[in-house]
Amino acid sequence: MATILVLGAALGGLQTALLLAEDGHDVTVLERDADPAPADAESAWSRWRRPGIPQLRLTHLPLARWLQLAEAHLAGLVGQLTAAGAVRMNVLAPEPGLRGALRAGDERFDTLAARRSLLESVATRAAEAAGIRIRRSIVCRGLHSPRSGQLPGGSRSRPVHVNGVDTSEGTLTADLVVDCTGRRSQLPAWLRNIGLREAAEESGGRGFTYYSRYFRSADGTLPTDTFPLVVEHGSLGLLRIPADHGTYSLCLISRSDDHELRRLLRHERTWSAAVRLFPGADPWLDGQPVTDGIQIMAGLTDRKRNLYDTPRALVTGVVAIGDAWAVTVPTVGRGLAMSLQHGLALRDALRQTGSGEPVDLVTAFGKATNDGLARVYRQTTAYTRHRLAEMDAHAAGLPYRHPDWSRVRALALLAQRDPDALRAERAAAHLLPGAQQALRAPGIDDAVSRLVPEVEQQMPAGPAREDLLNTLTG
Repeated sequence: MATILVLGAALGGLQTALLLAEDGHDVTVLERDADPAPADAESAWSRWRRPGIPQLRLTHLPLARWLQLAEAHLAGLVGQLTAAGAVRMNVLAPEPGLRGALRAGDERFDTLAARRSLLESVATRAAEAAGIRIRRSIVCRGLHSPRSGQLPGGSRSRPVHVNGVDTSEGTLTADLVVDCTGRRSQLPAWLRNIGLREAAEESGGRGFTYYSRYFRSADGTLPTDTFPLVVEHGSLGLLRIPADHGTYSLCLISRSDDHELRRLLRHERTWSAAVRLFPGADPWLDGQPVTDGIQIMAGLTDRKRNLYDTPRALVTGVVAIGDAWAVTVPTVGRGLAMSLQHGLALRDALRQTGSGEPVDLVTAFGKATNDGLARVYRQTTAYTRHRLAEMDAHAAGLPYRHPDWSRVRALALLAQRDPDALRAERAAAHLLPGAQQALRAPGIDDAVSRLVPEVEQQMPAGPAREDLLNTLTG
């Protein structure tokens, strides 16, 4: 069994630690934030200081695929989350394309709705109960490497090997370091500091800004309607996400470089006016706000490190999990599901190779990363690219036409009219097994093709850009 240091005690790091500890590995989690997890959901929401998790009080909903994997491999954690108030919900239920009751088998579309603070606090207590050491107030300053592995002329005879981390409390050694520090990971800089110059990353550059607010309903129940969870509305998007204990969030999404909307949406009055532009959204503004003002998070884009792009291992003794490897835009909600799948890939690679063969371990993990997650990342970057282009075009008063995006929009329209198409579309969005085959079914594929001309003749739903700005500034 291996001695493992997991960097980061957010949910991605904790679920990875739980998986590895269940296999008998000696796991320690290093966390720079000082505060321990509160004992209840409301304390976690109102008093827990977690500067290392900037999205702690932003809109959040795990994919159905995350719940499938968690129930199969972390059933105890799922039970504790439910006991703490996380609400089991079916992501089909609020969609306009749902006709009639849920069918047998639709439980695959279930997920757990909860504020991120509840998920994080419960997972922390679960990890501690499982005997995982969480060392707080530990600042990781870099990786520790016993050798450089350089040959004359700058070629490399073998990968750089890592055997620990340098921290604010000195060097801590381990058989394996697992970077779960998320979108703020300093891994490329750490690798450069130990001589690995090949480490690089790709980034979408442009991205989105979130403007979120949480509410609590007066009677503990949510408005009953078929208002979809996600609406994309010209220059704006809206997420409407249920959570725990009668709470829910509304989140407006704009381009990060949309300076006109950035100036307006940070204010409660104009934020509410923008929400009201979405038909059917009014009842959701009737709740009691449980956040102070509008919570803003900018620069949300896609980014991937190249650590596993080639068959040759670049570095051994350290792996990057989840957002430390590849960040995807939160709009599509894939972060937790991808992180859990990535943690399972590491667990399985360790079962296959053990920690005593570090090159074999990283090679097996890299192959699993590319086979299981690289395609999802590429799909997400395509969404980001097209959605930003559509928002640009709407701001200029122009239609946006691209064959791939037209088919995405045609599928969304078909999903509002056909319950089978809705299930295929939701299965793909939630990364469920068999989704791609369902989308390629002749009936759905042909119907999407027939709808392409219709969606290409329409501007995105909602007011023209000038009308939008006039509404918000009036």
